[in-house]
Amino acid sequence: MAMFKQWILILVLQFIWVTYYAGADFCKVTVSQPPFMEGYPASKYITIPCTFSAQGCPTSTPTILWFRYLARTHEALCTPYCINSTKFKLVHSKSMNQAQLEIKEINEEDSAIYFCGVAISSSNSSTSKQTGIGTVLVIRGSGTYSRGVEYSMLAISVTLFLYLVALLAVSKLFTKPKLKKTERHVNVCGGGSKAAVCRAIAKEFGKKRHNRQRRHGHLDKSHKMDELS
Repeated sequence: MAMFKQWILILVLQFIWVTYYAGADFCKVTVSQPPFMEGYPASKYITIPCTFSAQGCPTSTPTILWFRYLARTHEALCTPYCINSTKFKLVHSKSMNQAQLEIKEINEEDSAIYFCGVAISSSNSSTSKQTGIGTVLVIRGSGTYSRGVEYSMLAISVTLFLYLVALLAVSKLFTKPKLKKTERHVNVCGGGSKAAVCRAIAKEFGKKRHNRQRRHGHLDKSHKMDELS
C-alpha cells in the first residue's frame, strides 16, 4: 500500500511538471550594440547599430526603444516613435533583426551613452524585454579634427624634407670629381712662365729614374748569369 501511494505521488508531480512547462513562456530576447563609437560634425550624421534576436518568442512585431544618458540627465529618444523626428530616426529592418538609430546634424552635445531596448509585448516572460550594454558615443569638435589633419600634414612635410636633404647629401658624396694624374702634375707646376721649366725638370727627373731602373735590372741579370756559370 505504501509503495502504491509513492507511485501516485510521483505521477502527480510529473503531471504538474509537464503541465507547467507546456503553458510556460520561454521567450528570450538578446540585444547587442557596439560599446564605443566616435564621429565628427563634418560627417553631418551618424548611425548607431543595434542587433537583436528573439528565441522562443511569439511571432509578433517587437517594440524598439532608444534612450540616452547624458552627463546629468537622461532622455527618451524613441519609445517607439522618436520624439524629435528632425534629429533622430529609427531604422528597423525586420528581416535582419536590426534597429538602427540615426542621429542627424551631430555636434559635441550629442556625446552620451545610447541604449537600445527591445520588447516582445505579447510575451509575459521576464526575459522578453532586454536592453543592450550601451554605446558610448563621442563627437569630436571640428577644431580637434582640423588640428589633427594639420599635425599629420606637418609630420609628412618634415619627413619628406629630411628625405630630400639626405638624398642630396648622398648624391653629392658619390658625384665628387676626381683629378687625373696629368691634372695633378699641372696643378703642382702651376701656371705661367714657370710651368714650362717645372715640366722640363719633371721630365728630366723621370728619364733619370727610368735609366736607373734599367741599370739595376741589367746588374741583377748579370749577377744571376755569374751564379749560374
